[in-house]
Amino acid sequence: MFLDAAGTMTTSLSVLCLITCASVTFLVGPKVYAAVVRQYTCDSYFQSWCQLHNATVHMDTDVQASVFPRVRQLGFIYGSIGNFSHTFNNQLFKAGVLRVFARGTRITNLTMPNTIEQLYLRDNGLQAIEIEPRTRYTLRYLRLQMNKLRTIARFEHLTQLLELNLCDNLIEDIALDTFATMPNLRQLILCGNHIKTFGSSTAVVLLPSLTHLDLGGNFLTKLPLERWQLPQLINLSVRDNLLTVLDSGLLVRRFPLLRILDASANALDCHSYHEALQTFVNRSVVHLIDRRMCSVDDAIVLDVEEMRRINGITPDDRTAIMEVRHLKERIFLQQRTIQQQRMEIEQLRANLTTLMEQFDLVAGPARAVDPF
Repeated sequence: MFLDAAGTMTTSLSVLCLITCASVTFLVGPKVYAAVVRQYTCDSYFQSWCQLHNATVHMDTDVQASVFPRVRQLGFIYGSIGNFSHTFNNQLFKAGVLRVFARGTRITNLTMPNTIEQLYLRDNGLQAIEIEPRTRYTLRYLRLQMNKLRTIARFEHLTQLLELNLCDNLIEDIALDTFATMPNLRQLILCGNHIKTFGSSTAVVLLPSLTHLDLGGNFLTKLPLERWQLPQLINLSVRDNLLTVLDSGLLVRRFPLLRILDASANALDCHSYHEALQTFVNRSVVHLIDRRMCSVDDAIVLDVEEMRRINGITPDDRTAIMEVRHLKERIFLQQRTIQQQRMEIEQLRANLTTLMEQFDLVAGPARAVDPF
């Protein structure tokens, strides 16, 4: 609703258009094309976003016959978009849409839009993306979780990205050089893929703005630390991989601002385990590393001989020695709980910062409610 020049309360034209589009099947020539939206919801106060439920768009003629609501944020819940094409993008541009969501919507092909600033496609069965090298893309936030992507060919042309999320796809190999063209990239999330290698190039890759890197849930056997130059990296996750060796000294030298490291669910050898504990404690890095069956955990408790001397325990006092062992276990478990809680707090803080940036981008003076 808004006030016209005469001060009379009238209905928004964009919502009226959406009602029309939601209730008819378009006729084009002798054939019937099913561009149908069976249900919709819009923000009734700011009119800053709309959700289209079970939208079905099979051909470009469907898109040409449709008129999208004039909102900055548009979401598609379930349904099917046969071809997220240039025609589709043009219609979104005419409506002034800057942020697009699609959750559970079947999308067989995506032509990367060059007018959208935020694109979030989740659980769409997406297998292929078309990126035009000669196009200037304004995309800043791209999330493509839970799809079926196997490659990120031509992603280097998305030079304005601040966040890239490719979690839970089918990617096996990623060239680090792909991201070297993204000087403003802050978050790179590649968890839950099948990544084994980072390409064959030996060139050093500089990502001057990257603060968060998530490589968890892949098949990595080593980290190419000597190729990464990430001066602003704060949060690194390599959890649930196949790492047996971790050069913690090189890691903190390459990432001088590192504050959070999650290396849990990796079978690190005892040398890497002890070195990592000592290095990260000395550098005040919040870390999660699975305890190995190693002899002594010097980074957590005092040396056994030192404890004997302080407490007056003789070598034959086996009961006291067992009590010390139990105390070590309790200290370790308590420290691990504290580390996990600290890591969760830091992650929540990073998520809050990202959300604030996104609201500033799309909502302007009127803070929109995120429909997803």
